[in-house]
Amino acid sequence: MSSNVDRHREIAEGEITVVQLPTGADAKASFLSKLQHALQAGGTLGALVPAHAQDVYWVPQVVERVLRERLRLDDSAWDTRLRTWGALAVNQLTRDAAFHVLQRGAVVIDGKLIGTDKVAVTTASPGVRNGKSMKMLPRDFQGPYDWHLDERGANVVEAWRLFASVSRFQSALPWIDLRVGHIDTGYTEHAALAWEGGSSSTVRVSEGHDYWDNPKKPHAWDDPRDAWLPGFPGHGTRISGAISGFAVGLSHQPFFGAAPGVGIVPLRVTDSVIVDHRKREIALAITRAVESGCHVINISLGALFGSRKLADALDFAYERGVIVVCAAGQVWGEVIYPGRYNRCVTMGGVGPGLKPWRSAARGQYVDLCGPADHIRRLKAESLPPGTAAQEILSKADGDGTSYATATCSGVAALWLAWHGIDALKDRYGARGLWCLPAAFKKLARQTATPGGWSESEQGLYGSGVINAGTLLAAPLPTPEELVKARLAADVFDPFD
Repeated sequence: MSSNVDRHREIAEGEITVVQLPTGADAKASFLSKLQHALQAGGTLGALVPAHAQDVYWVPQVVERVLRERLRLDDSAWDTRLRTWGALAVNQLTRDAAFHVLQRGAVVIDGKLIGTDKVAVTTASPGVRNGKSMKMLPRDFQGPYDWHLDERGANVVEAWRLFASVSRFQSALPWIDLRVGHIDTGYTEHAALAWEGGSSSTVRVSEGHDYWDNPKKPHAWDDPRDAWLPGFPGHGTRISGAISGFAVGLSHQPFFGAAPGVGIVPLRVTDSVIVDHRKREIALAITRAVESGCHVINISLGALFGSRKLADALDFAYERGVIVVCAAGQVWGEVIYPGRYNRCVTMGGVGPGLKPWRSAARGQYVDLCGPADHIRRLKAESLPPGTAAQEILSKADGDGTSYATATCSGVAALWLAWHGIDALKDRYGARGLWCLPAAFKKLARQTATPGGWSESEQGLYGSGVINAGTLLAAPLPTPEELVKARLAADVFDPFD
């Protein structure tokens, strides 16, 4: 990569710890509980993610740093402590090896996931709030609510209530005509995404594209259905649910994304959430999403290295007034690409109590945090076309900055609907459409809720936790108050 392609500080070399745990579920849960107890009130870690072999799991880099500092452990003492907690073996992987393993992800044989399951200690969504059944207007979005949706999390419930209190939003879902370009593994059919009889009013399949099987015809339509390949099959569906999902009667409580029913345009680019092998396709997908009229782009993916095409695509989206939201990443402690670039909103993660999710990347490139631990999610399934999955997992063991990113993308759609796309373009268009993503990011950072991190960690988790209700209520900045961000691949812009 030439020096002018990416002027940001490179992702540091280093190592990450992996542990082999006993086969039994109780022993694995005990190990995770001891890790969480050692973190005390300093952060959450609701699950451990499997690594490269049976019963082998990652110890997130930030967890290791925090515990080494808190418990004053050198290398040998760290190894000993992990074994004391139940690890059968402790090893280290280099940065490049770790990213290679993360890219590979799960194994799929005959359409079924094979391999070690995630270890989780959560048994239910923390502290649900009671309510009634749901229809498809904001005033009817009744709970109980998962923690990450109400005032304990991203406060999107308050945003829905703002819409419900305004007469002009009474007759139709205010954000129904907005579209989120979702760059991921593609779609599968699920009832919580309005799939019935082989079609969906939420997932705009005909506007999407499959860049995995049809990369040479980027302007032709091709079905971006998730092919359930080894890697992270179903990821696109799970994250779509966090953006746009809604369902009553499929589980013990209603299921909501941040912007229930907002249009999802599926752009299939990858088999994995680690995408160093797919950066060209992501750049093409960003360009297509902008040209086809998407208002927000969600990228719950990451790469170890940047690229000129990827940076240029972010610049194109920014100049055309499209809000691009990217994941900071996890397991490895540093933010990955494209979230490392300017001109996007880069999301770190928190858990209940707005405490840092200790698997999340952190540092100067993080703009905001969103809920990323103890998340209830859709069960994505590889079913024949025309058959919609019905299940919503009752165990709130979803985690990842992918979910924080999805929440922010949904909130961006709410913000655009609240002010109106045409009104925003009238307000800012004379200065440049870049003012739309700039205004959203500025206000989102200004209205964020303070997170539960220590004084020594200030600056590592962005401006705080995104707060949809406060964001929508905040007055818009004038065009003159906005400052155009440096180019995506330019040096880090602290004012972006």
